[in-house]
Amino acid sequence: MIEIDGSRAQAYALEGTIAATILLVAFLLAAQSALVAPATDDPERATQSQLQQETRDALLVAAGEGDLSATVRRWHDDASTWADDAEPDESAFYGADRQPVDRDGERTYSVDAFAERSTLGAILEVRFGDEGRSYNVEIVADGGSEVTTLVEQGSPSDGAVTASYVVALHEDDRLTADGNRIELERAHEEQGYPIASADDAGSVYALVEVRVTVW
Repeated sequence: MIEIDGSRAQAYALEGTIAATILLVAFLLAAQSALVAPATDDPERATQSQLQQETRDALLVAAGEGDLSATVRRWHDDASTWADDAEPDESAFYGADRQPVDRDGERTYSVDAFAERSTLGAILEVRFGDEGRSYNVEIVADGGSEVTTLVEQGSPSDGAVTASYVVALHEDDRLTADGNRIELERAHEEQGYPIASADDAGSVYALVEVRVTVW
């Protein structure tokens, strides 16, 4: 009997889940394209409306998989464990492979790295990457005052569309990065996790908006 270690088994399971999700979203987007026709005679407006709907669908599918919550909690206290160009003890979202523009910012994901680490990234790359479209992915917290970039492909054009989904993080949630599954409050205070707890939110740690802009 062939034995497969835990890390390889997890990798196979993640690949299977992402593959199944991609097939599902492809079906949903195809159905959406066939059934929902924007009520406008302006071709550009029709294209934007369709593009925005497809972006919403991608967020909804990822949220249904529990991926959005896991993605915004995938923080690690030492990026040098996977990135040769990172400083020791430099914290970042796990797997982020692009250096920050300045040392005060966080590392970001390339589209390939984001697709590897999240269902949302896999869907966006299959749906929009193959069309040559660009997209940015951001996390917006604290009522909009704190914005953290996960994927940045440039400045959106005038015809860009934006869709978002709000994720509730709870007090008993933990980080999801391998080797760093600590409480969110502790991660914020000790490891630079960019999402702070909301004031007087009860069992909710914070409400976080995952925002995707496509053009």
